[in-house]
Amino acid sequence: MGGVSSSTFNNQNGSWKGYVTDKNSGGFVGIRTTPFKTALDMTSCSGFEFTLSGVNVGKKQFKAVARDSTDFNGVCWTSTFGGGTKWGLWGSSNNNDSISNGGGKEKQIKVKIPFCEMVPTIFAKTVPNQSLKKDNIVGFQLVYSKFLYDGDLNPDFAVGDFELSVIEVKAY
Repeated sequence: MGGVSSSTFNNQNGSWKGYVTDKNSGGFVGIRTTPFKTALDMTSCSGFEFTLSGVNVGKKQFKAVARDSTDFNGVCWTSTFGGGTKWGLWGSSNNNDSISNGGGKEKQIKVKIPFCEMVPTIFAKTVPNQSLKKDNIVGFQLVYSKFLYDGDLNPDFAVGDFELSVIEVKAY
């Protein structure tokens, strides 16, 4: 995690929450799966989909990441979603749908992350001449960051508390 930001993930209910600050050169928090013992072959898939909920989930911009290498700081295949800017995917009807949780207490949102729109990055900098190995997907991440790509800042970023619940992750 960046600087002095902190977050926790509850494996029982999928709740990811914490506090993000940009002090000490920080400005991001993230969670990632442990590398899968057996890589996923997603060559027949177009992408993956999250079902999410949380306070102001549609107003903050997050990053979804797929990994095709177990290198801890290797290339991350990244896509942004949320917020109201050019990088966010909330505005595209092809990439998200609002759904009810049945009880109506908290809005759930489905976010589709197409592989063809993912950008190869290392530490928010694009990496040229890379090809996603869809037959070797070894992990996923979620990131909340003030950094987008190549020096662009996330205009929807705010220092403070955040919460996001991961209801489901699946391929499509």
